[in-house]
Amino acid sequence: MSAPEPLIADLERVGTPSRRKVLLVESEQDQAIYWSAVLSSLGFEVLTASSLSAATAMLAAGPSIVACSSRLCDGRGIEFLVQLRGREDLALVYLILLTSTVGQEEVIASLRGGANDCIDMSASYGEVRARLELAERVISLNEALHHKSAALSEALTVIQTELQSAARLQAAMLPKALHNQNFQIQTLYRPSDLLGGDMLGVMALHADRIAFGLIDVAGHGTASALISCSLIREMMDRMVALMQSTGAEVSQDCGKVVIEEMNRRYCRLNIPGMYFTALAGVLDTWHGTVSYCQAGHPSLICFDPNEGWTELQDSGFPVGLFEDAEYALKRIQLRAGQTLLAVSDGFLLPLPGDPGGSAELLRALPGSPESTEEIVERLSNLAAQIQGSERDDQSAMVIRCLT
Repeated sequence: MSAPEPLIADLERVGTPSRRKVLLVESEQDQAIYWSAVLSSLGFEVLTASSLSAATAMLAAGPSIVACSSRLCDGRGIEFLVQLRGREDLALVYLILLTSTVGQEEVIASLRGGANDCIDMSASYGEVRARLELAERVISLNEALHHKSAALSEALTVIQTELQSAARLQAAMLPKALHNQNFQIQTLYRPSDLLGGDMLGVMALHADRIAFGLIDVAGHGTASALISCSLIREMMDRMVALMQSTGAEVSQDCGKVVIEEMNRRYCRLNIPGMYFTALAGVLDTWHGTVSYCQAGHPSLICFDPNEGWTELQDSGFPVGLFEDAEYALKRIQLRAGQTLLAVSDGFLLPLPGDPGGSAELLRALPGSPESTEEIVERLSNLAAQIQGSERDDQSAMVIRCLT
């Protein structure tokens, strides 16, 4: 087979060589000499292999381009390129099939098999040069994308590590279960992702008063988690301070006082989108009373051995919407066997005929709960059923009167 002569004028006009490595796979010596000269004139460092087996061994040299003849002494070029394209470590290598026929089927087969280009061996030097200049641009773009992808992957790893650390910190801030001779308090927290915009707080003061709070910040993720952790700390610290500085009777009102203070403060800050629902209250374990104030948080649910589960309808405006919003203080008496349940709206599934979305929650609760652990387990099972885009941060607090 005779090789076309390169144009001397074109050879003299070759620009600065790129010195990329090209692995030329060609069994016929005259074609190998010709294509080696062409590729060298275009500024490539040429590695030559006379067989597919030899070419496989030379891949370790790291060529940027593999130019393979369609027919070799030990196989077909198309099949070899298909094998190369299937290797992950060669994903950025530019594959060219050199063919001595102009058959459309061979061109289609090579491109479908993973080749980037198919060059007729009788093509003019100018066409070959243009195709390899295109190859150079494609390789450069792929390398740039690969480097950016690697940098993004590294950045994502750092972000994921930081998020996991933040999630562990947020989990460590959650209140532990509290048990005494009269009451049990247990919480559940399931963020929609690593971090959530819900947060809970429980803080005992002396032996007979326990402050509790729930926060649900609009949205979820890192920003919401930071805000919710800050808010619950602010709420709990302020309630404890009020309980310490006032008498037992007055301290029962501190949930309402704190919510009113926080509402005035965050309305005056005038931060766009900065609003949240809240529940703040005090459990008096000596008298068995719960005094609480709601700010847009879902209604509490109460269990009575004689009446089952019922909703205590009450809400109020979320904190941060209206500076002159009014909030009510509620008090309930808990007797032996009665349980109070507070949940965030992540547990509620509004449906036609049930706009509040509590029907499914009520069905999931045990008919006659024996402990707070049983209720939390039922809530965990319900939370696990809510997946996909419908899933929101889910938090709950159970307060059970024992005697």
